[in-house]
Amino acid sequence: MKIRIARTMRTLRATPALILGSLSVACGSGDGGGGPQSTVRDSAGVTVVENQRPPLDSRLGWRVGPEATVLIGTAEGDPAYELFRVGGAMRLSGGRIVVANAGTGELRVYDPNGVHLASWGGQGDGPGEFGAMAPGGVEPWPGDSLMARDSFASRISIFSADGTFGRALRLRGGYQRVVGPLPDGRIFAATLTRFERGEPGTSEIVRPDLEYGILQADGRVQRDLGAYRGSELYMVNTVDGSPFPRPYPFDRSAFDFIWGDLVVITTNDRYEIRAYRPDGSLARIVRRNHEVRAPTRGDLRDYVARQNPDRPEALDAVGDMPLVEAFPAFASVRVDRLGYLWVREYRLPGERHRLWTVFDPEGRALGLVEMPGSFSVEEIGEDYILGTRDDELGVEYVESWSLDRSGS
Repeated sequence: MKIRIARTMRTLRATPALILGSLSVACGSGDGGGGPQSTVRDSAGVTVVENQRPPLDSRLGWRVGPEATVLIGTAEGDPAYELFRVGGAMRLSGGRIVVANAGTGELRVYDPNGVHLASWGGQGDGPGEFGAMAPGGVEPWPGDSLMARDSFASRISIFSADGTFGRALRLRGGYQRVVGPLPDGRIFAATLTRFERGEPGTSEIVRPDLEYGILQADGRVQRDLGAYRGSELYMVNTVDGSPFPRPYPFDRSAFDFIWGDLVVITTNDRYEIRAYRPDGSLARIVRRNHEVRAPTRGDLRDYVARQNPDRPEALDAVGDMPLVEAFPAFASVRVDRLGYLWVREYRLPGERHRLWTVFDPEGRALGLVEMPGSFSVEEIGEDYILGTRDDELGVEYVESWSLDRSGS
Protein backbone atom coordinates (compact mmCIF):
# COMPACT_ATOMS: atom_id res chain seq x y z
CA MET A 1 0.00 0.00 0.00
CA LYS A 2 1.36 3.42 -0.85
CA ILE A 3 0.38 7.01 -1.30
CA ARG A 4 1.21 8.47 -4.68
CA ILE A 5 0.85 12.03 -5.88
CA ALA A 6 -0.02 11.99 -9.59
CA ARG A 7 1.29 15.02 -11.42
CA THR A 8 0.05 16.45 -14.67
CA MET A 9 1.20 15.06 -17.99
CA ARG A 10 1.18 18.50 -19.57
CA THR A 11 3.81 21.21 -19.15
CA LEU A 12 2.87 24.19 -17.03
CA ARG A 13 2.51 27.31 -19.14
CA ALA A 14 1.99 29.88 -16.39
CA THR A 15 3.30 30.19 -12.85
CA PRO A 16 1.68 32.32 -10.13
CA ALA A 17 3.76 35.09 -8.60
CA LEU A 18 5.79 33.99 -5.59
CA ILE A 19 5.65 35.63 -2.21
CA LEU A 20 9.13 37.10 -1.83
CA GLY A 21 8.97 38.99 1.43
CA SER A 22 6.98 41.23 3.66
CA LEU A 23 6.95 44.93 2.81
CA SER A 24 4.62 46.34 5.45
CA VAL A 25 2.50 45.19 8.37
CA ALA A 26 -0.86 46.46 9.61
CA CYS A 27 -3.10 45.07 12.35
CA GLY A 28 -6.84 45.16 12.74
CA SER A 29 -9.75 43.12 14.00
CA GLY A 30 -12.75 41.47 12.45
CA ASP A 31 -15.44 43.52 14.19
CA GLY A 32 -13.98 46.51 15.92
CA GLY A 33 -12.11 44.61 18.62
CA GLY A 34 -14.71 42.16 19.94
CA GLY A 35 -14.22 39.44 17.34
CA PRO A 36 -11.31 37.36 16.04
CA GLN A 37 -8.10 39.32 15.58
CA SER A 38 -6.78 39.73 12.03
CA THR A 39 -3.40 40.86 10.75
CA VAL A 40 -3.16 42.27 7.23
CA ARG A 41 0.17 42.78 5.51
CA ASP A 42 1.56 43.29 2.02
CA SER A 43 4.15 40.85 0.74
CA ALA A 44 5.59 41.76 -2.67
CA GLY A 45 2.21 42.94 -3.92
CA VAL A 46 0.29 40.07 -2.32
CA THR A 47 -2.17 40.87 0.46
CA VAL A 48 -1.77 38.35 3.27
CA VAL A 49 -4.50 38.16 5.91
CA GLU A 50 -3.75 36.13 9.04
CA ASN A 51 -6.76 35.35 11.26
CA GLN A 52 -7.22 33.87 14.69
CA ARG A 53 -9.63 30.98 15.05
CA PRO A 54 -12.93 32.04 16.67
CA PRO A 55 -13.67 30.02 19.84
CA LEU A 56 -15.93 27.08 19.01
CA ASP A 57 -18.46 28.17 21.63
CA SER A 58 -18.69 31.71 20.21
CA ARG A 59 -21.15 32.91 17.59
CA LEU A 60 -21.32 35.88 15.24
CA GLY A 61 -24.47 37.94 15.80
CA TRP A 62 -25.91 36.82 12.46
CA ARG A 63 -28.76 34.34 12.74
CA VAL A 64 -30.25 31.69 10.47
CA GLY A 65 -34.01 31.30 10.95
CA PRO A 66 -35.38 28.47 13.13
CA GLU A 67 -37.06 26.73 10.18
CA ALA A 68 -37.18 26.83 6.39
CA THR A 69 -39.36 29.60 4.93
CA VAL A 70 -39.67 27.83 1.56
CA LEU A 71 -39.73 24.07 1.00
CA ILE A 72 -39.74 22.56 -2.50
CA GLY A 73 -40.01 18.80 -2.96
CA THR A 74 -42.32 15.88 -2.34
CA ALA A 75 -42.14 12.11 -2.06
CA GLU A 76 -45.15 11.68 -4.33
CA GLY A 77 -47.76 13.85 -5.97
CA ASP A 78 -47.37 16.57 -8.58
CA PRO A 79 -44.33 15.65 -10.75
CA ALA A 80 -43.36 19.34 -10.85
CA TYR A 81 -42.33 19.00 -7.20
CA GLU A 82 -40.66 15.59 -7.43
CA LEU A 83 -36.95 16.38 -7.52
CA PHE A 84 -34.30 13.98 -8.75
CA ARG A 85 -30.55 14.53 -8.98
CA VAL A 86 -30.66 18.19 -8.04
CA GLY A 87 -27.46 19.76 -9.35
CA GLY A 88 -27.90 23.18 -7.75
CA ALA A 89 -30.28 26.04 -7.05
CA MET A 90 -30.23 29.83 -7.20
CA ARG A 91 -32.57 32.74 -6.61
CA LEU A 92 -33.38 35.34 -9.25
CA SER A 93 -33.57 39.04 -8.38
CA GLY A 94 -37.37 38.95 -8.06
CA GLY A 95 -37.30 36.08 -5.56
CA ARG A 96 -38.03 33.23 -7.97
CA ILE A 97 -36.04 30.06 -7.30
CA VAL A 98 -34.42 28.10 -10.14
CA VAL A 99 -33.59 24.44 -9.51
CA ALA A 100 -31.29 22.38 -11.75
CA ASN A 101 -33.14 19.05 -11.86
CA ALA A 102 -30.73 16.78 -13.72
CA GLY A 103 -33.04 13.77 -13.40
CA THR A 104 -35.40 15.28 -15.98
CA GLY A 105 -32.91 17.57 -17.77
CA GLU A 106 -34.79 20.69 -16.67
CA LEU A 107 -34.42 24.03 -15.00
CA ARG A 108 -37.50 24.22 -12.81
CA VAL A 109 -38.72 27.66 -11.73
CA TYR A 110 -40.72 28.33 -8.56
CA ASP A 111 -42.18 31.55 -7.18
CA PRO A 112 -40.91 33.06 -3.87
CA ASN A 113 -43.33 30.80 -1.97
CA GLY A 114 -42.20 27.61 -3.73
CA VAL A 115 -45.08 27.31 -6.21
CA HIS A 116 -44.04 25.83 -9.55
CA LEU A 117 -44.19 28.33 -12.41
CA ALA A 118 -42.38 26.78 -15.37
CA SER A 119 -39.80 24.26 -16.52
CA TRP A 120 -37.10 25.21 -19.03
CA GLY A 121 -34.99 22.96 -21.21
CA GLY A 122 -35.49 19.21 -21.24
CA GLN A 123 -33.42 16.20 -22.22
CA GLY A 124 -32.04 16.22 -25.75
CA ASP A 125 -29.48 17.74 -28.10
CA GLY A 126 -31.47 20.73 -29.30
CA PRO A 127 -31.03 24.40 -28.38
CA GLY A 128 -31.61 24.90 -24.67
CA GLU A 129 -31.78 21.16 -23.96
CA PHE A 130 -29.45 19.12 -21.76
CA GLY A 131 -27.58 15.86 -22.07
CA ALA A 132 -27.16 13.07 -19.53
CA MET A 133 -26.76 14.07 -15.86
CA ALA A 134 -27.41 17.73 -16.71
CA PRO A 135 -27.99 20.47 -15.81
CA GLY A 136 -25.32 19.84 -13.20
CA GLY A 137 -25.50 23.32 -11.73
CA VAL A 138 -27.00 26.77 -12.15
CA GLU A 139 -25.71 30.18 -11.15
CA PRO A 140 -25.95 33.87 -12.09
CA TRP A 141 -24.53 35.15 -15.37
CA PRO A 142 -23.70 38.82 -16.04
CA GLY A 143 -26.67 40.90 -17.19
CA ASP A 144 -29.39 39.35 -15.01
CA SER A 145 -29.13 36.04 -16.87
CA LEU A 146 -28.21 32.59 -15.63
CA MET A 147 -25.99 29.76 -16.77
CA ALA A 148 -26.63 26.03 -16.53
CA ARG A 149 -23.79 23.51 -16.66
CA ASP A 150 -23.65 20.53 -19.00
CA SER A 151 -20.24 19.27 -17.95
CA PHE A 152 -20.26 15.94 -19.82
CA ALA A 153 -20.74 17.93 -23.05
CA SER A 154 -18.15 20.57 -21.99
CA ARG A 155 -20.64 23.36 -22.49
CA ILE A 156 -22.94 25.77 -20.70
CA SER A 157 -26.33 27.15 -21.69
CA ILE A 158 -27.29 30.78 -21.07
CA PHE A 159 -30.91 31.71 -20.31
CA SER A 160 -32.47 35.10 -19.68
CA ALA A 161 -34.40 35.71 -16.47
CA ASP A 162 -37.69 34.96 -18.29
CA GLY A 163 -36.44 31.58 -19.52
CA THR A 164 -35.52 32.56 -23.07
CA PHE A 165 -32.63 30.46 -24.30
CA GLY A 166 -29.82 32.75 -25.39
CA ARG A 167 -26.93 30.61 -26.51
CA ALA A 168 -24.86 27.55 -25.79
CA LEU A 169 -21.15 27.99 -25.22
CA ARG A 170 -18.83 25.07 -25.86
CA LEU A 171 -15.46 25.22 -24.14
CA ARG A 172 -12.27 25.10 -26.17
CA GLY A 173 -8.66 24.34 -25.42
CA GLY A 174 -9.47 21.04 -23.71
CA TYR A 175 -11.32 22.65 -20.81
CA GLN A 176 -14.28 20.66 -19.52
CA ARG A 177 -15.90 22.70 -16.77
CA VAL A 178 -16.91 26.33 -16.29
CA VAL A 179 -16.13 27.43 -12.75
CA GLY A 180 -17.97 30.71 -13.29
CA PRO A 181 -18.13 34.01 -15.16
CA LEU A 182 -15.94 36.97 -14.26
CA PRO A 183 -17.59 40.40 -13.91
CA ASP A 184 -16.24 41.46 -17.31
CA GLY A 185 -17.81 38.46 -19.13
CA ARG A 186 -14.72 36.29 -19.37
CA ILE A 187 -14.91 32.72 -18.12
CA PHE A 188 -12.92 30.88 -15.46
CA ALA A 189 -12.64 27.24 -16.57
CA ALA A 190 -10.98 24.02 -15.43
CA THR A 191 -10.21 20.47 -16.52
CA LEU A 192 -8.98 17.36 -14.73
CA THR A 193 -5.68 15.99 -16.01
CA ARG A 194 -4.98 12.37 -16.72
CA PHE A 195 -2.66 10.39 -14.49
CA GLU A 196 -0.62 7.22 -14.72
CA ARG A 197 -2.27 3.96 -13.71
CA GLY A 198 -0.78 1.95 -10.89
CA GLU A 199 0.33 -1.65 -10.95
CA PRO A 200 -2.55 -4.15 -11.36
CA GLY A 201 -3.71 -5.55 -8.05
CA THR A 202 -2.54 -2.57 -6.00
CA SER A 203 -4.40 0.29 -4.34
CA GLU A 204 -3.25 3.80 -3.52
CA ILE A 205 -4.24 7.38 -2.87
CA VAL A 206 -3.68 9.43 -6.01
CA ARG A 207 -4.02 13.13 -6.62
CA PRO A 208 -4.46 14.19 -10.26
CA ASP A 209 -3.91 17.84 -11.06
CA LEU A 210 -6.47 20.36 -12.23
CA GLU A 211 -5.61 22.77 -15.01
CA TYR A 212 -7.19 26.22 -15.17
CA GLY A 213 -7.63 28.90 -17.77
CA ILE A 214 -9.35 32.17 -18.60
CA LEU A 215 -11.58 31.97 -21.66
CA GLN A 216 -13.09 34.72 -23.74
CA ALA A 217 -16.86 35.15 -23.83
CA ASP A 218 -17.09 32.90 -26.92
CA GLY A 219 -15.20 30.03 -25.25
CA ARG A 220 -11.82 30.61 -26.86
CA VAL A 221 -8.78 30.38 -24.59
CA GLN A 222 -7.30 33.72 -23.59
CA ARG A 223 -4.83 32.55 -20.97
CA ASP A 224 -3.77 29.21 -19.48
CA LEU A 225 -3.16 29.53 -15.75
CA GLY A 226 -1.33 26.23 -15.33
CA ALA A 227 -1.87 23.13 -13.21
CA TYR A 228 -2.64 22.97 -9.52
CA ARG A 229 -3.08 20.17 -7.01
CA GLY A 230 -6.51 18.52 -7.21
CA SER A 231 -8.51 16.29 -4.86
CA GLU A 232 -7.34 12.99 -3.43
CA LEU A 233 -8.85 9.75 -4.72
CA TYR A 234 -8.54 6.24 -3.35
CA MET A 235 -7.80 4.16 -6.41
CA VAL A 236 -8.02 0.39 -6.66
CA ASN A 237 -6.05 -0.88 -9.67
CA THR A 238 -7.89 -4.01 -10.78
CA VAL A 239 -6.05 -7.04 -12.09
CA ASP A 240 -7.01 -6.16 -15.66
CA GLY A 241 -5.27 -2.80 -15.26
CA SER A 242 -8.35 -0.54 -15.11
CA PRO A 243 -8.50 1.93 -12.19
CA PHE A 244 -11.54 1.82 -9.92
CA PRO A 245 -12.03 4.92 -7.73
CA ARG A 246 -13.56 4.42 -4.30
CA PRO A 247 -14.64 6.89 -1.61
CA TYR A 248 -12.00 7.89 0.93
CA PRO A 249 -13.24 9.29 4.25
CA PHE A 250 -10.65 11.99 4.94
CA ASP A 251 -9.61 13.10 1.48
CA ARG A 252 -8.05 16.54 1.00
CA SER A 253 -9.94 18.40 -1.72
CA ALA A 254 -9.48 21.19 -4.26
CA PHE A 255 -11.75 24.23 -4.39
CA ASP A 256 -12.19 26.79 -7.15
CA PHE A 257 -14.57 29.74 -7.37
CA ILE A 258 -14.76 33.43 -8.20
CA TRP A 259 -14.37 36.01 -5.42
CA GLY A 260 -15.19 39.45 -6.82
CA ASP A 261 -12.74 40.03 -9.67
CA LEU A 262 -10.34 37.33 -8.43
CA VAL A 263 -10.25 33.59 -9.12
CA VAL A 264 -9.63 31.24 -6.20
CA ILE A 265 -7.63 28.03 -6.63
CA THR A 266 -6.90 26.36 -3.32
CA THR A 267 -7.04 23.13 -1.31
CA ASN A 268 -7.93 22.26 2.27
CA ASP A 269 -4.58 20.66 3.11
CA ARG A 270 -4.18 23.68 5.38
CA TYR A 271 -6.43 26.59 6.27
CA GLU A 272 -5.43 28.87 3.44
CA ILE A 273 -7.46 30.48 0.65
CA ARG A 274 -5.35 31.62 -2.34
CA ALA A 275 -6.88 34.11 -4.78
CA TYR A 276 -5.35 35.07 -8.13
CA ARG A 277 -5.81 37.85 -10.65
CA PRO A 278 -7.07 36.67 -14.06
CA ASP A 279 -3.51 37.07 -15.40
CA GLY A 280 -2.38 34.30 -13.05
CA SER A 281 -0.55 36.43 -10.49
CA LEU A 282 -1.22 35.80 -6.82
CA ALA A 283 -3.27 38.63 -5.29
CA ARG A 284 -4.47 37.52 -1.83
CA ILE A 285 -3.83 34.81 0.76
CA VAL A 286 -6.30 34.36 3.60
CA ARG A 287 -5.20 32.15 6.47
CA ARG A 288 -6.81 31.07 9.72
CA ASN A 289 -5.22 28.99 12.45
CA HIS A 290 -6.80 25.60 13.14
CA GLU A 291 -6.14 22.33 14.93
CA VAL A 292 -3.91 20.00 12.94
CA ARG A 293 -4.66 16.38 13.76
CA ALA A 294 -3.72 13.11 12.07
CA PRO A 295 -6.42 10.44 11.62
CA THR A 296 -5.90 7.08 13.27
CA ARG A 297 -6.80 3.61 12.09
CA GLY A 298 -9.60 3.69 14.68
CA ASP A 299 -10.97 6.93 13.20
CA LEU A 300 -11.08 5.29 9.79
CA ARG A 301 -12.87 2.17 11.03
CA ASP A 302 -15.36 4.21 13.09
CA TYR A 303 -16.22 6.35 10.09
CA VAL A 304 -16.82 3.36 7.82
CA ALA A 305 -18.90 1.63 10.51
CA ARG A 306 -21.14 4.68 10.89
CA GLN A 307 -21.64 4.95 7.14
CA ASN A 308 -22.41 1.24 6.77
CA PRO A 309 -24.31 0.18 9.92
CA ASP A 310 -25.92 -2.77 8.12
CA ARG A 311 -22.77 -3.90 6.30
CA PRO A 312 -20.11 -5.04 8.78
CA GLU A 313 -18.17 -6.52 5.88
CA ALA A 314 -17.42 -2.96 4.73
CA LEU A 315 -14.72 -2.83 7.40
CA ASP A 316 -12.78 -5.51 5.53
CA ALA A 317 -12.18 -3.07 2.68
CA VAL A 318 -10.35 -0.56 4.90
CA GLY A 319 -8.01 -2.92 6.67
CA ASP A 320 -5.04 -1.85 4.57
CA MET A 321 -6.36 1.51 3.37
CA PRO A 322 -3.61 4.15 3.80
CA LEU A 323 -4.02 7.11 6.14
CA VAL A 324 -3.47 10.70 5.08
CA GLU A 325 -1.09 12.88 7.08
CA ALA A 326 -3.81 15.11 8.54
CA PHE A 327 -7.54 15.74 8.49
CA PRO A 328 -8.66 18.46 6.03
CA ALA A 329 -8.41 21.98 7.45
CA PHE A 330 -11.95 22.89 6.37
CA ALA A 331 -14.87 21.26 4.57
CA SER A 332 -16.18 23.64 1.88
CA VAL A 333 -16.29 27.29 0.78
CA ARG A 334 -18.96 29.68 -0.52
CA VAL A 335 -18.93 33.35 -1.53
CA ASP A 336 -22.21 35.12 -0.82
CA ARG A 337 -23.95 37.73 -2.97
CA LEU A 338 -22.29 40.53 -0.96
CA GLY A 339 -18.76 39.19 -1.37
CA TYR A 340 -18.36 37.65 2.10
CA LEU A 341 -16.46 34.38 2.29
CA TRP A 342 -18.09 31.48 4.17
CA VAL A 343 -15.87 28.51 5.10
CA ARG A 344 -17.47 25.41 6.61
CA GLU A 345 -15.61 23.95 9.57
CA TYR A 346 -14.37 20.39 9.18
CA ARG A 347 -15.93 18.17 11.81
CA LEU A 348 -13.31 16.04 13.52
CA PRO A 349 -14.37 12.65 14.95
CA GLY A 350 -16.72 13.18 17.87
CA GLU A 351 -17.76 16.70 16.84
CA ARG A 352 -21.40 17.40 15.96
CA HIS A 353 -21.38 21.12 15.15
CA ARG A 354 -22.37 22.60 11.77
CA LEU A 355 -20.34 25.78 11.89
CA TRP A 356 -19.11 28.18 9.23
CA THR A 357 -16.45 30.87 9.66
CA VAL A 358 -17.51 34.11 7.96
CA PHE A 359 -14.86 36.42 6.49
CA ASP A 360 -15.49 39.94 5.20
CA PRO A 361 -14.82 40.73 1.50
CA GLU A 362 -11.18 41.54 2.35
CA GLY A 363 -10.59 38.23 4.13
CA ARG A 364 -10.85 39.26 7.80
CA ALA A 365 -12.60 36.70 10.03
CA LEU A 366 -15.82 37.97 11.62
CA GLY A 367 -16.96 34.91 13.56
CA LEU A 368 -18.91 31.66 13.47
CA VAL A 369 -22.43 31.04 12.16
CA GLU A 370 -24.35 27.80 12.77
CA MET A 371 -26.27 26.22 9.89
CA PRO A 372 -29.34 23.94 9.97
CA GLY A 373 -28.66 20.23 10.27
CA SER A 374 -28.22 17.99 7.20
CA PHE A 375 -28.48 20.96 4.86
CA SER A 376 -26.16 21.51 1.88
CA VAL A 377 -25.67 25.21 1.09
CA GLU A 378 -26.09 26.19 -2.57
CA GLU A 379 -26.33 29.98 -2.35
CA ILE A 380 -26.11 32.68 0.32
CA GLY A 381 -27.90 35.95 -0.37
CA GLU A 382 -28.21 39.17 1.58
CA ASP A 383 -31.08 37.87 3.72
CA TYR A 384 -31.47 34.18 2.80
CA ILE A 385 -29.64 30.88 2.49
CA LEU A 386 -30.68 28.46 -0.25
CA GLY A 387 -29.74 24.81 -0.15
CA THR A 388 -30.65 21.17 -0.63
CA ARG A 389 -31.47 18.28 1.68
CA ASP A 390 -32.27 14.57 1.41
CA ASP A 391 -34.53 12.92 3.96
CA GLU A 392 -34.07 9.44 5.42
CA LEU A 393 -35.91 7.94 2.41
CA GLY A 394 -33.70 9.72 -0.11
CA VAL A 395 -36.35 12.25 -1.13
CA GLU A 396 -34.71 15.47 -2.32
CA TYR A 397 -35.73 18.97 -1.24
CA VAL A 398 -34.69 22.55 -1.94
CA GLU A 399 -35.08 24.86 1.03
CA SER A 400 -34.72 28.58 1.71
CA TRP A 401 -33.89 29.86 5.20
CA SER A 402 -33.89 33.46 6.41
CA LEU A 403 -30.58 35.13 7.30
CA ASP A 404 -30.46 38.07 9.71
CA ARG A 405 -27.20 40.03 9.52
CA SER A 406 -28.27 42.79 11.92
CA GLY A 407 -26.48 41.32 14.97
CA SER A 408 -23.07 42.65 15.93
